Amino acid sequence: MMVSNQSLRRLGSMRLHMTRAERAAVFVLVLAVTGVVMSFVRGDDFAAECAATDASLKAIRAAILGGEAGLGYRADSGEIPRSIQDLFEPASLPAPLRTFDPVTGRGWRGPYLTDGVRINVRKAHCSFSDVSCNSQRFVNALATGDMVVLDGFRRHAPECTNSDAERYCINPVVLQIPCDDADRNGICGDASDMWLPGNARLVSAGLNGILETALTDYKATARGDDRVLFLFMGDPGGRNQSCE
Repeated sequence: MMVSNQSLRRLGSMRLHMTRAERAAVFVLVLAVTGVVMSFVRGDDFAAECAATDASLKAIRAAILGGEAGLGYRADSGEIPRSIQDLFEPASLPAPLRTFDPVTGRGWRGPYLTDGVRINVRKAHCSFSDVSCNSQRFVNALATGDMVVLDGFRRHAPECTNSDAERYCINPVVLQIPCDDADRNGICGDASDMWLPGNARLVSAGLNGILETALTDYKATARGDDRVLFLFMGDPGGRNQSCE
């Protein structure tokens, strides 16, 4: 049986096309499997980091309000701290309250936390300390040298793979004392604003590392992926994203 050159060429072309299709199918399959594996691994990382962050928020709240370890900052000083720094050092308190008085049972007897570090704000996202990122909308007080507690997230964004972006990978938990923003300018601290310590909350910037919970949003209804824990109430703004 004779087969024409044209038929052979068709068969060869078909075989070539099939080979390319097979290669493409294998390539797509490899990408899909890799994506699933990476998502699985990343999911495990996120769940652990998220749970660690939530545990830190609860530990800080206990240090402020008291817990199994004993009375907290509020019972000793009669007020809540202005920042996490106050749980490590008493400098912001009136002089009579900077040391504990056993007669009155009042006064600072911290530190109330033991796992703090001194922050360099340049190693945190600019939303923590830079007005160009509207930090005044998110943070009551934070300065380089303050004692803080870092959240549990170790950012895996591409920016974290080079030395120029180290500042975006290490973020502290912040204590927010919101206001009612009476003049609706988006900033707390104006003469007409009323502070709302009853709505005080602890905030982590979440996996994306950017603070999104504004001080003027006293219910924290718009928080993005921030993790929020109110000190004195349940969550009036809804709830945090799941750690799963």
